[in-house]
Amino acid sequence: MINKRKALSFCTLFIPWLTIPLIGKNTFIRFMPVATFVGYIFGFLSETADNKKWWKVKNGLFPNYRLDVSYLLGLYLITTIWVFKLTFGNFFKYLTLNIIIDAIFSFSIVKFFTKVGVFEFRKMRPKHFYILSVSMAIIIYWYQLIVERVISKEAKQNQ
Repeated sequence: MINKRKALSFCTLFIPWLTIPLIGKNTFIRFMPVATFVGYIFGFLSETADNKKWWKVKNGLFPNYRLDVSYLLGLYLITTIWVFKLTFGNFFKYLTLNIIIDAIFSFSIVKFFTKVGVFEFRKMRPKHFYILSVSMAIIIYWYQLIVERVISKEAKQNQ
C-alpha cells in the first residue's frame, strides 16, 4: 500500500506540470498569484482540518506533513491555472466548470484517494468539502479580478 501511495503522490505532484507548455508563459505568470493565494487558503484549511479532525492526509512523499503537498503543489495548483485560462472573464462559465470539477473531486477522486490510502474524510463529509471548494472558487475569482484591476491600473500609469 505504501508504494501505491508514493506512486499516486508522485503522479499527483509531477504529471500536471507536464501541461505547463500548453498553458503558455504569459498565462502561467498571469494566474500564478491566484493559484498561490488559493494554495495558502488550502494550506490554512488543511491545518485547521487536521486539528479539528475533518480529514486525514497520509501523504506518501511527505509523510510528516499535515497537508498533501503533492496535491497542493501539483494537481491543485495547475488545475487552478487551467480553469482560469479557460474561463476567466466569464464568471458563469468559470463557476460551472468549478462546480463540475469540485463535484468530481469531492465525490469520486476522494473515494479513490481513500481506497488507495492517501486521504480520508473523518468529521467532514464530501458534501461539506464540496460546498467549501465551490465557495473558495468564488473567493479566488474575486481575488483575480482585483489582481487584474491593479495590474491594469499600474500599466496605465506607466504609459
